[in-house]
Amino acid sequence: MSYDPNQPPNSGYDNPPYGTPQPPYGAPYQQPEYGYPPPQTAPLPLGEAIRQLPNQYIKVLTRPSAATFAEEQGKASWDIVWVQLIIYAIVAAVLGYLALLISPNQFSTTSSSALSPGMVQAISLSTGFGLILLIPIGFFIGVGIYYLIAKAFGGQGTFLAQSYTTLLYSVPIGILSFALRLIPILGALVAFALSIYGIVLQVFAIMAVHRLSGGKATAVVLIPVAVLLVLACILGIIFIAIIAAALKQAQP
Repeated sequence: MSYDPNQPPNSGYDNPPYGTPQPPYGAPYQQPEYGYPPPQTAPLPLGEAIRQLPNQYIKVLTRPSAATFAEEQGKASWDIVWVQLIIYAIVAAVLGYLALLISPNQFSTTSSSALSPGMVQAISLSTGFGLILLIPIGFFIGVGIYYLIAKAFGGQGTFLAQSYTTLLYSVPIGILSFALRLIPILGALVAFALSIYGIVLQVFAIMAVHRLSGGKATAVVLIPVAVLLVLACILGIIFIAIIAAALKQAQP
């Protein structure tokens, strides 16, 4: 066997040829040798993207992994993002309106009986229309917070890809959660379980979009949750202190 001085010595292992580019850290699930097809590299036409959405929702919910989101993120485009948001907001508004009509007792107060049917309907309509605006606004605020934290951890993804992958699980889970509100007590428990599952899927989406490790992606998702819990505790302590001070002043 002739020796080629331009080739490095054989180490005895099946190494790739010298000079072969290596996959970026945090994205092994995007490589063909890991058994996953390469991600879609171009957005689909809007009609085809809408047609594929149900299968994408099922795939993301039933095959939770960073690889699943990595395969789908290349299909991201702003038109399908807005289509999903509009559908989500309208369906949530309708379900929210029905939930308030079915359970009007939640508007009752301790000093009076339940509100009149006309008042309940008016409040239900205003709440439903409010969701059409609040859902897109809240969505982009939430995605923006996660995006900035991911970038602080060295994330490489785009805001569009993160928005798209987040919608792939938040739309079906969100619509199902609103539908479960029609079922008293049990629906709330199942909706809470779905919200926990949504946190897990968010971690996988962050891993795929920003090419972060599982630990960093978990930190990205849990930091805002921890901040909200701390703020809630502080507000609770302040509220209790105000009530205690008021009761103390009321005593003779």
